[in-house]
Amino acid sequence: MNGWRLCMVMSTLAVCALPAHSQDLPERLTLPVLLRLVGERSPRLAVERVGIDAAEADLVSAGALPNPTLSYGRMRNASGANTVIDGTRQQQVGVEYPLLIAGQRGARIEAAEQGVQGARARVGLAGSELALRAAELFTGLQAAQERSAALAEAHADFERAAGLISGRLASGMASRYDYARVEIEVAAIAVRLADARADAAEKSAGLASLLGAPGWRPQAEGVLAPAGTARDLPALRASLASGNPQLIAARREEETARAAVRRAELERWPVPVIGLGRTWTSEPFGAANFIGLSTEVPLFDTRQGPLSKAQAELRAAERRRDALQAEAEVELARLLDALAQRRAALERFERNVDLRSPALRQMAEDAYRLGRSTVLELIDAARTRVDARITGIDLRTLAVQQELRILALTGGLGG
Repeated sequence: MNGWRLCMVMSTLAVCALPAHSQDLPERLTLPVLLRLVGERSPRLAVERVGIDAAEADLVSAGALPNPTLSYGRMRNASGANTVIDGTRQQQVGVEYPLLIAGQRGARIEAAEQGVQGARARVGLAGSELALRAAELFTGLQAAQERSAALAEAHADFERAAGLISGRLASGMASRYDYARVEIEVAAIAVRLADARADAAEKSAGLASLLGAPGWRPQAEGVLAPAGTARDLPALRASLASGNPQLIAARREEETARAAVRRAELERWPVPVIGLGRTWTSEPFGAANFIGLSTEVPLFDTRQGPLSKAQAELRAAERRRDALQAEAEVELARLLDALAQRRAALERFERNVDLRSPALRQMAEDAYRLGRSTVLELIDAARTRVDARITGIDLRTLAVQQELRILALTGGLGG
């Protein structure tokens, strides 16, 4: 009774030790639910979103009007005759205000707005990369779970074969070698089963890491199967041009660089400053108002350096976008070709191998009972069956992950 209470206390403490955001996560996942959770809860994506806040802060700064400059001065005769002023003291108040008549403020706002769009595109790119990572972990978890189930069934098959041989050994119809041989196979399949379960645990922990939930160990739902025939190449190319996160981010970067060039061009214009002021003297009193205009004369620094830098960054952004466009088209063709080969291999396998493998076990066991086969043939049949199932799982995993990469490349995976 005390042991039972201790177990209950330890279980309660373990649940309480989990982070709060880990306790409300589902224990069984589908891929759409996982992608939604990644978009909502990923700590890495939250870090990337801070860049949007910084870009929006730049937009606030760009839209602010320039501050006026207020000045005050007081002059008093120090010694001798009043040669400068007739009064005993003079005071002066003035205000100066820069006039952005060349459109600098509008160019700054435009550049900052493009910076916000660029930050959002970078967040979208990071979200797409995280979504692909999560989807690959999810399909890997599905595959590991299916491998575990297949190997667990194979382990049971080998143990049943060991029981069959043990019975024949007791009746003198089998040798000790036969029993030792099948025991080795039981141990080997147990090791493979442990590896598959460890792989599933690793994939589950990887999903927990993506969401920043260390105490969460989800299981994957659904059947690991390719989606089917891909869309035609023109449609995929259209999706690539409009939805590829890298190309979207590159185009935003190019627009930001172009806006920076426009801003640098207008920043070269001098900013005139209008000044208003009033001066008055005391003993005797006298006052005067003044208005003035001052401006910089760009004789030595024409601000060509910032403009040249902005133009160079624009050229780099254009070339980067062109390079990414070409690379994405080549990558799409490569992925489609590889997907076609994966699907063809899977179809051949399912047609020629996988559908026949369940009958091998029964035929091998019947032949062994009737003395028409040896223990090696019995073991070979069981091993062939489990290897066929594992190969089928591997082929389906490769095809599904190939489809996921195509979806991520064309912007269809989310993020």
